[in-house]
Amino acid sequence: MMIDYKLIGQRLAKCRKEKHITQEQMAEYLDVSTAFISKIECGRTQINLERLVEMCHFLQIEPAYILQGADSASPAYMSGELSQLLSQCPREAIPLIRNILEDIITHFGQNSSSSDKASK
Repeated sequence: MMIDYKLIGQRLAKCRKEKHITQEQMAEYLDVSTAFISKIECGRTQINLERLVEMCHFLQIEPAYILQGADSASPAYMSGELSQLLSQCPREAIPLIRNILEDIITHFGQNSSSSDKASK
């Protein structure tokens, strides 16, 4: 698998801009030059994992989103993949899948309620 540094840079730039953070502010936080931030965002410089994690921490985003385009904290996480899988299932399997999902939701709902009570 090839790492697409241009795409990583584009995602970093998008997140930075959405949070109204300038390249100068990010550079100051990371103790690097603005030119270095620009090169990362343009994909002209390869970013190492340590620096990526620092940038994600500053931007308050998950590294998984920057690397894969997936935000596991998003309510829409994997919804496209799940929809695609469901579209490939036979119609008669859909009610069974729905029941399984309801059981999973109930199970995890009960566990989170138990752990909420235990932490209080």
